[in-house]
Formats: sequence, C-alpha cells, structure tokens
Amino acid sequence: MTSKNARHYKKAMGVIPWATQTNAKRLQFQWGESMPPFIKRAQGCRIWDLDDREYIDFRCALGPIILGYQHPSVDDAVRRQMTNGVLFSMASPIELEAAEAFVQNVPWVEQIRFMKTGADACTACTRLARAYTGREHILTSGYHGYHDCFALAWPNHGAPQALRDYVHEINYSDLEAVNSTFEKFGSQLAAAIVAPYEWNEDTGEEYLRLLRAKCDAYGVLLIFDEVLTGFRIARGGAQEYYGLTPDLAAFAKAMANGYPISAFAGKREFMQTLKKTIITTTYAGETLSLAASKATMEVMRTEPVHEHITKLGKRLRSGFSEIIRETGAPAFAAGLPPAPYIQFDLDDSKKNTAWQDSLFAELFAMGIFPSERWFINYSHKPEDIDQTLDAVRRAMLKLVEEAQIKEMA
Repeated sequence: MTSKNARHYKKAMGVIPWATQTNAKRLQFQWGESMPPFIKRAQGCRIWDLDDREYIDFRCALGPIILGYQHPSVDDAVRRQMTNGVLFSMASPIELEAAEAFVQNVPWVEQIRFMKTGADACTACTRLARAYTGREHILTSGYHGYHDCFALAWPNHGAPQALRDYVHEINYSDLEAVNSTFEKFGSQLAAAIVAPYEWNEDTGEEYLRLLRAKCDAYGVLLIFDEVLTGFRIARGGAQEYYGLTPDLAAFAKAMANGYPISAFAGKREFMQTLKKTIITTTYAGETLSLAASKATMEVMRTEPVHEHITKLGKRLRSGFSEIIRETGAPAFAAGLPPAPYIQFDLDDSKKNTAWQDSLFAELFAMGIFPSERWFINYSHKPEDIDQTLDAVRRAMLKLVEEAQIKEMA
C-alpha cells in the first residue's frame, strides 16, 4: 500500500469499523499492495487513489455507475436542482418527473415509490406483499441487503431466530427446492423474492418461469430484486431481458448513476396496498438524487447506452477467452456482456481462489481495477478495453509461467 493510502487507512481504522461504510469495499490484502483502499476522484471510467495512481475501473462503485463517473447530463441536472433546494416540507414536483421518466424505461411498472437503498426497496416489497396477502412467510433467493429477514444465514447476524420459521431461503436455480417449498408452505407464502440473475453462467430462465408459475398457482407475489440487474442487463432490466413480468420489483444502483436512490415498484393492484399500510422515509423525496435519476433515465432512453455496454462487454469477454487459449491458463470466460468475468476451473477451489487473487494483484499493479464481475459503463471506450486486455494478457502469462516453474521444482 502506498504512503498516503497507508496513513489514511491506519487513521480510518481507528474511527470507522472496516475503514469504509460498505462490506464489499473493505480492503482485500490478498489482492496485493497496489489495491487502493481509498479513491479520491473519478472521471468517466477512470479513478484515482490518494497517491494519484490512475486505474481503469471495472467495479463501477459496485454497480451504480452505468453512464460513467461525473456524466455531464446527470451532474448538470443535479446542479440545476441544487439552486432550488434539496428537501422540502412537502413533496417536490420532481418526484413525479422522476417517476414518469422511470416508467418510460420500465413500462410494465404502473406505480412507483422512491426509497434510498436497495435493502430499503427489497424490504418494502416484502412488507407490501405481506400486507396485501395477509400471509407471513416469504421465499427468498439471493442477496437482498442487510435487513433481518435477509441476514439469517450470516454469522452472528443479530436477527431474531424466530424469523427462521417464516423465511425460506433457497439456492438460485434450484428447481427441486422451489417445488418442495411451495408444496410445504405455498398457502402461507406472501412473496417469493429473487435476484433474477446471479451473474454466473446459469441465466436461470427455467427457474424464473417455474417461480412465476408457482406464484400464480398459490396466490403468491413474485418480486424481482433488480437492485443490480435493473438498467444493467437491459434498459428495462430483468423483465425486459427474460420477457417475464413480476408483481413487484426493487430497483437501485444504476437508476441514478451513483446518486443515492432506490425504488419499489410494480402493478397498481399491489402498490395500492399503500392505501391501507404505511411504508415511509423522510429522505425518499431528496431532490438531487431524483434529478440524477430523471437525467439518467433520459440518457438511457435517448442514447445507445446498452448497445454500447453490450458491444464492449462482448469485446472484453472474447478477449478473456483468447488470452486463456493463448496462455493455457486453467480458466474460462463467462457472464453476460454487461458483466463478464474469468472463472478459474481447477478441481481445488482454494487453488482457483489463489489464481484469482494473484491475477488481481498483478492487474492492480498495472493500473487496472478488476472486479469479480467486470462491469462495463457507457464511458468505457474500445481503447480502454484493449489496454485492459493487454494487462490481463501480461498478467496471465506471468502467472502461467510461475505455475509451470513450481510444477518443475
């Protein structure tokens, strides 16, 4: 770790648990000395650490940066709104404007309410489903944030153990678990909440269609957690990509290009449950993030954002595949174009992890900020992809050569 980063990290650890607000942003020492614990500025697809080291970024702030850092259309909209104010004593007209812009991109949505985090939006969906159905159980699949119902599998989770009787967690694409859970608890289920794509090889079409069918048969609301898939795998999210419509959905991350906002949305029949229950938070009407979301929606609607992301994602994934063939590395390239990745596939999972750790350490040292899923944004250019692939090629050659030397020793 370089000098300013190291000093700041030491001070931060004394005041801030983890030295960050987000679990996934915790410093990973196994990824080498060149991984920066702090980023002081960003522009387009590039970021700079405290020592002014520059990186091409493929983490995109864990997914929210869909257009690129400091995208002018978004930031200009925020500056204009700032001259009018941030939060008022009643609703702002921009709430309607942002809602209408959202629905233009996600036309299956009939009504929407804004929140602040993805966890908020997922919890709001399940609360609404319970209020609508009068049932208490939920089926859950995937990560939906830190709230009690979704944290039961975590170590020392701090949630009431009694919730285990009401929350039924299954693995993604486990068809047998879907059938058995509905057979046992179907009449008690209020909702099935699922991350529609787990960013792996399996895109889950059969799984999602089975969930839709079971929910229809048992009167259960199907909830898509689109916190990460929304506006990334397609402009209309997973519903557009799969051609499968949920009853409710949670959105966040890419909906405002990095500004803090989320939403729960869905069919009017279910959203109207808010006439007889309360889900509310003061900062949901914060106008700067609403202005950012409105502007982000307009850019996605009027410019070829997703065509660009898909094209460059394919370029990156095919480059990964070519490098793996050239070097003989024990790996393969996979993932949908908006977030391709390299998967090492030795029989020993610990060795696979060691290969990835070593690859990431090399890439950080070369000015590439890798990610377990390599997110593309609208500001990435072909030359950024090519520069990245050159670094991956050099790193992979080095790792393969080192592995061969170890085998010979």
